Amino acid sequence: MTAGLVVSALAAVPVAGAFLWLGRWKRERSGRLLSAFVWGASLAAFAAIWSEEALQHLADTAVSTNFGHWFRPLVITPVAEEVLKSLFVLWVVIYQARWLTGLLDGIVYAGLVGTGFACTENTLYLGKAVTTFATDVSDPHAAGQLAATVFLRMVMLPFFHPLMVIVSASGIAAVVRERGRSARAGLALGAPLIAIALHGAWDWAGLASGDPFLIYKIYGGILVPAFLTMLILALVLRRRAGKMVVASLPVLARDGHIDPSEVTPLSHLGQRRRWRKAVLRHSGRSAAQATTRYQAEASGLSIRTTRAQATGHGDGLDEQVRTVAAARSDMLGAIAASQGSVRRAAVSHTGR
Repeated sequence: MTAGLVVSALAAVPVAGAFLWLGRWKRERSGRLLSAFVWGASLAAFAAIWSEEALQHLADTAVSTNFGHWFRPLVITPVAEEVLKSLFVLWVVIYQARWLTGLLDGIVYAGLVGTGFACTENTLYLGKAVTTFATDVSDPHAAGQLAATVFLRMVMLPFFHPLMVIVSASGIAAVVRERGRSARAGLALGAPLIAIALHGAWDWAGLASGDPFLIYKIYGGILVPAFLTMLILALVLRRRAGKMVVASLPVLARDGHIDPSEVTPLSHLGQRRRWRKAVLRHSGRSAAQATTRYQAEASGLSIRTTRAQATGHGDGLDEQVRTVAAARSDMLGAIAASQGSVRRAAVSHTGR
């Protein structure tokens, strides 16, 4: 399994990096992002494996093995996997909605859940293929199976599980902005059902269909367009988030929530990065982390301010104002503490 994990990580790292890049305007806490990945890679993945085996055994016993052969890929697997993966996003929406400033946040969390799930699943599939090939390297069937597994997992489908969770999360996360009960229920249930249907169609085409080309038809006709649609949506949301941040920063400075001198460095991702590096160089890691958190919270307040101006609803705005004030106080305190440590060290050295 070690070889499978190494190969799987080659696909997981750039995919996870892409989702982190999408959320750069409002960087989430590393612990939150890691928890999304870990949920997908551990609890969701292994609970799905156990539940799928148990449910297929039940279907085989209650009906027949032929029934279980097509019922598992069409129903059992997509329902179990998509429900378990989406539980993390549902938990965020219900209990930690203050983290979310928009749909893009939900996409980032969902993408990391799906990336973690795919990493574990790919490790198992690739590990099995590598082990089979290693037992007899001269076996052409084992070599072909390994090549097909690598191509399928690493080339065709590195985005599959993230895409499925994003489809579900798009509806679940949008519930935060909806006020009508019917609209909230429709989004929360409809989007996961779409993800389950897409997943079921793909698995059934690959495992139970009699048409050997159906899987490629579904891939080119459904999965690729769905991926491109979500990619365009994510890029549009990222660009929109940047515009909202830049537009609201002067308002935040006017209202005293940020310092006027911070408007320009907060308006450019490159200047934010240089700001963090300068703090890290002069004041240490703790101060740099506090600066990162302040920048993220200032972005969150900017986005909420823009939305409040557009909709007239300031949900979470007062709490975000307090969060920004606390983050700025922590940043200045960490920088001051670092400078005080440097002065004390200099005095101590001079005294000797």
